[in-house]
Parts: sequence; C-alpha cells; structure tokens
Amino acid sequence: MTAATLFDAAHLQRRRDLLGPVVDRLAAIYSAEEVDALRIDAIDAGFLAQRSGRGFVDRDILETLLGNLLEAVAPGSHNAGSAEHRRGDLAGAVGTIADQLYATIAQSLLAAGLERGVEERAMSTACALLWDLPRIKERARWNRFASLRDPAVWDAYLVGRCGLDPAQLAGAGFGAQIDLAIARRDMGEYAAFLGQLGCEKSGCGRILDYQMQLVMSAYPGWRVLLYHDVAHSLTLSSEVGDGCQSNRAPVPFLPRAIAELGARYYQADLHPETRVGDANFLDHTHRGITTGQTGVIGSGCHLLPCTLGGLSEKVQQRHPIIGDGVSIGTDAGLFGSVGVGDRSVIGPNTEIHGLVEIGPDCRIGASVFVGTIRSGDRPPGRVVLGQGVRVGAGTIIENESELDLVIPGKADIPARSHVNNNGFGSPRYVG
Repeated sequence: MTAATLFDAAHLQRRRDLLGPVVDRLAAIYSAEEVDALRIDAIDAGFLAQRSGRGFVDRDILETLLGNLLEAVAPGSHNAGSAEHRRGDLAGAVGTIADQLYATIAQSLLAAGLERGVEERAMSTACALLWDLPRIKERARWNRFASLRDPAVWDAYLVGRCGLDPAQLAGAGFGAQIDLAIARRDMGEYAAFLGQLGCEKSGCGRILDYQMQLVMSAYPGWRVLLYHDVAHSLTLSSEVGDGCQSNRAPVPFLPRAIAELGARYYQADLHPETRVGDANFLDHTHRGITTGQTGVIGSGCHLLPCTLGGLSEKVQQRHPIIGDGVSIGTDAGLFGSVGVGDRSVIGPNTEIHGLVEIGPDCRIGASVFVGTIRSGDRPPGRVVLGQGVRVGAGTIIENESELDLVIPGKADIPARSHVNNNGFGSPRYVG
C-alpha cells in the first residue's frame, strides 16, 4: 500500500476481481423498478482515498455510507430522488457503496495500528458484507413488515379512504394475522386477509403497499435494525461460502461507531455483538432501547422501550436471552443472564434480574419484580417459571435460597402477591 492513497493500482485490480461476482449476485434481488428508484450519494474519490491524517473513520463518510446501505435494502427510502444521485446502473451503485465501505474499514484497521495487508483485508471484508446483502435486504423487509403490528398503520388517511368503521377495525385481529404471516414467512397470508375486508374494492388501493411505505418512511425501528445488521456483520469471523471469494474478519472500532450513530439517531443502543433475529418491531425507539454484548433477541419480537442489561463484570453470558415472538413492555428492565421463552409477555415497568428462567407462553403483568437475591456468601438458586405461568400485576417473586424456586407450569399467581422459596424449592406465599 502506498502512503498516499487507498486506491492504488493493485487495489483497483482487486476491486474488479472481487466486485464482479458480487454485482452478478445482487442483480437477481432487484426488480427493474427498484433499480430505477435507487439513489446513491457519492463521495469525492480524492477525499475518500486519503490514507493518513484523519485518524479514525470520518463521520461524514460513515453517515453517507449508512444512508446508502439503507437505500440499498429499500430503494427510495433514504436519499433524495433527484437524477444527480443516480449512479447510472446497479453496478455503478454497488461500486460506489463498495468504495465507501472499503475506505471506512481500511481507516479502522489503520487506526488500530495495522499496516500490512490492510487493502486486502478491507476489500475482502467489504465484499463479504455486500455478498450478504440479499439476506440483509430480506431481513429489513421482514422488520418493516413486523412494524405493521402497530395499530397506527391504520392512519386517518387509510381509514378514510377505505371507509372502515372503528368496530370493524377493532374486531379484525390484525396482530394474529401478522404473527401467522411471520411464522410462515409468507406476507401473502396477511395480504389475503386484507383482501377479505373488501375495502380495496372501494378505491383504497393496495393496503399492504401503503402500510409498508408508511413504515419505510416514518418508523425508525427497522432502520436501526439495519444499522445493527451492518455492525454485527463487521464483528464476524468466518468464510462466507456460497461461491463468495471473500472472507469475514472482525473490524476494529467501526462496529461500535455504527452502533453509536444508531443510538444518536434513534435512541436504540444495540451492542453490535448482540445476536438479533428478524421480523422484530422496535416500537417507539425514541424512548430508548438498550441491549448488551452477550444478549440474544429472537425473531418476531415486539420490544417497547426497555433495558436488556448486564449485572456481571465477568467475560461470560451476562445479558438476557430472549426467545422468538416475545413482547416486552415499556420501561421493563431485564438484567443478567435472564432467559425468556418463546411467545412470553413481559409487562411494563417490570424488573427481572439474576438467575431467572421464564418458560414459553408465560404472561407477566405490569410492575412485577422477579429476581434472585444473594444472602451473604451463598449464591442463590434460580427462579424458574414453567410453561404458561401467569403472574399478576404488582407481584414480587424472589429467591434467596440455595435451592431453585420452581413455579410449576400453568400456575396463576394473583396480583400483588409476594412469593419466595419455602426452603424445599416450592413457592411460598408471604402474608
């Protein structure tokens, strides 16, 4: 690598070799309409190619790159529609994004003190991420679809055009239909359900198209999840496979910088190493959503502003593991290696911490406390809620015994109860 530029002759040859197969692969995932709608912001090549003197990644470049990746997964969603933003064709658009991605990765490697092989590693990692763009694009589509759980996608304009009365909307059961479509990975299930309402015949047009456009334009959750997908991809180390000539290697600094921008723009602080599924709805992110490094969030979840934080300072599993189809209410706090089973519901203002395992299909009400409490030097046992347990609002469930406190499946704990361990691992209701 020369001292003057990141774009020397050797790089340009490597770019041609690696990027050609990537463009061929991506051509299959874009319709002609999407290519026509695609608007990619360019950055002056001379500025982009500077190898020294700027220290870490330039924030303006990173913001432009992330905007272009948003545009790549949902053409027409981010950049201005003027012709000057159009890169001419898909190959031109991909090449522009590749150059920006390569430069930001290379600057991150240089900032970490690496010198040898920076060009090769940066270009390989950039092409690996772009090779994965079909999967990232599909994930973004399902994250937008998951946002249709919000009843507000039936806004005044749409309801007025459709002529639906409030009773008809209230009784339609949209949430269950969306969950079914997600489970079957078939948006046609929901579209067919909308067709049964009959309002499309009244000149309302395609309801699903309108709602997806509304989400794309005005809902931040899917955008911050796209940021997270990009940041998470840059933490991975593996062979891409599937015919890709590039390999992934973890990138220093850059994933955290992307996460910080996501937190700044959308108030969703998702650690880049958190493993997150798709078809998730981050609802009202401006109130704040936090995840930690070792956390796991499944697919099909609905998260309102909440904290999924850690308790331990050890390098271990120290953040919650959330299953599929889980709903977590506003201002809930889950701390430590809490496990939440599939399809469970955690109510607002609830706190769960310590060694807690919540089975599938549980319903935990508002303002509940569930936790383990250390007594002296003795580590407490777990709190285990079996499948289908219901916990009423305002309840306290705590375990300071060395034995696990097991709440049997299908148990129904009344509101404002106080439950602890009877000394033999079974629940005891306190006066």
